[in-house]
Order: sequence, then structure tokens, then C-alpha cells
Amino acid sequence: MRKSILNALFILSFASNAFSAEQLEGYFIATDVCEAFQSKNRQTNPGDVFTSPDMAYKLYAINAPSGEYYQIRVKNAPVVESRWVHTSCGIHVVDAGTGTSGLDSESGDVTVDPHATESTNNLLALSWQPAFCEMKPNKAECQELNNGNLPITETQLSLHGLWPQPRGNDYCGVPPSLVNIDKAKRWDELPPVEIDAETAETLSVMMPGTASFLERHEWIKHGTCYHGERGADEYYDDTFLVMDAINHSSIGEFLGDHVGAEVETSDIRALFDDVFGDGAGNKVQFHCAGDQSKTLIQELKINLKGKIEPDASIATLFLDADDISIGCPRGVIDPTGLQ
Repeated sequence: MRKSILNALFILSFASNAFSAEQLEGYFIATDVCEAFQSKNRQTNPGDVFTSPDMAYKLYAINAPSGEYYQIRVKNAPVVESRWVHTSCGIHVVDAGTGTSGLDSESGDVTVDPHATESTNNLLALSWQPAFCEMKPNKAECQELNNGNLPITETQLSLHGLWPQPRGNDYCGVPPSLVNIDKAKRWDELPPVEIDAETAETLSVMMPGTASFLERHEWIKHGTCYHGERGADEYYDDTFLVMDAINHSSIGEFLGDHVGAEVETSDIRALFDDVFGDGAGNKVQFHCAGDQSKTLIQELKINLKGKIEPDASIATLFLDADDISIGCPRGVIDPTGLQ
């Protein structure tokens, strides 16, 4: 009897969402441990059900064309087996061994769209690397940093990535084979990024995560949607233009001078106003990590609007962008090494 009731609830749940959802065939292969929600809107999860990496789940729908949630079946989940998981948590495949992403190419090469225009709506993510490494001490770059071999990370922000917007504008022209590798976080298996020696040298300093092949992941997922004429070289060179303007200013000086101290993020926003013009600080959001005893400023996310190029006004890129909430109100600028 109970099984019949659960099956009925499953069918009703699926039917109630079918009017707005787009039905899909195949399976969802989980690449991360993610919550499987009974209601994606209310974020309810009876039984605290999570997906298991490398596990295949029957896939029924996506909540909307290019939506953010897949509807899957989690066998024996309490209350109802029909659950919603975020699309970033796995891959849609036709069967257990064939990836699908709506792309024509099955080769290992990225396809460049000759009609695409360079992204002018971007989000720049910059890390305070010592704080990141408090949380990820086993990463190769963090072992180097915590051993005192990357002192520059206490004097400037490090590159996480430049992400064309809106959110979800990812993997442009990337074949399923590479998407699958990237989502499984096997970044060392991705092809090397095609950049010149000067860009590669700068990148190794600006992005400590190159020790973990972060630059390959960022290019495959985000850079391919940037559509600069010079490919990966332009994607990273343009990023450096904005980073240098921030790091080589009173903003970078303030961060370096306050290592180990707790600061108000509104004070850092005020420095962005001083450097790039009134209102620039409103484009900067702060993400923190830690616990009640110590909160660390870990990342800055910055909205930028306009074409990034050598003669572009960095101030205009800030001032033309959309405002963003401040995020965490205060945090410690973490020193190098595990605290």
C-alpha cells in the first residue's frame, strides 16, 4: 500500500511540473554531492537526500528551456522519489556512456562560432588566496602557499576567473567529451590552453591555481563564451588589464597593509569609489568563509560592463555595470599559512 501511495505521489509531482518543464530522455550522471529537492522553489528535502558522484539517475525533465534544475528519480527517497537537482551537479546523457549537451561536434576540439561577438557583460572573480587555502589545504598551489613559497599572494588578489554573463553562459562550442571531463573535475585531462609564453608566465603568477590546472577549466567553461578575436590569449590578457588596475592601486595596497586584521568590506568598497569613481564600489560583492570565531574574506565578485581592451576605461567598465549586494559585511584578511 505504501509503495502504491509513493508511486502515485511521484506521478502527481511529475504531472504538476510538466506544464512548465521541458521533458527530457536519458539519465542524469551526478558529478557532485548535491541536494535532491522535493520542491526546488521552497528548497525542501525530506530525508536529506543527496546525489552520489558517478551515479546514474533516470532523468525526466528540465524545469524550463535552458533551466537550472533537472527532475530525476531517486529510488527509495522518502515522501516522493521525484526530485530536483541543480544542472551544475551533473551531466545529461542519453545512456550511461554517452554524454549529450546539444552540440554537434563529438570530437575533442572546441568549435569557434565566427558570428559570435565579444562578451561585454562579465563577472570577475578574484580570490584572496591565503583564505581559499585555509579551506583547501591539500591543493597543490595551497601546499606551496602554506609552505611560504608564494609570498606574492599576500600582496595582491589572485585570479579565479572571468565569467561571461548571464549565469549559465558556459561551454560555448565545447564538445561533450570535454564537458564531461571538466564537470568531473579531471582538469589535468583537458587540453592545454593555447596562450603565448608571456601570457603563460603572467598567468602562473596571477592564478596560483594553474598548479591544479584551473586555467584549463576556466577557459573551457567560461573563456570559450568570451569570444575574443585572439581566443584564450585575449581572454586572459583582458582579465589582466582589470586585475592590474585593482592590484596596483590603493585597493591592493590596503589589502597588503591589513593582512591579519579584520576590516569592514564597506571600507574596501569606498576604495573602489576612490580609484574608479563614485558608485564603483557598488559593483563589488564579498564572499567570506570560516566560522563564528573567525570569518575570512575569501573572494571578490565584480560586475563589469563594456568591451575590455587596452585603451578601455577601467572606470567605465565599473560604472556602467549593474550594482550587486555587498555580501559579507566584514572579515579578516588572512595571512599565508594555516592559522
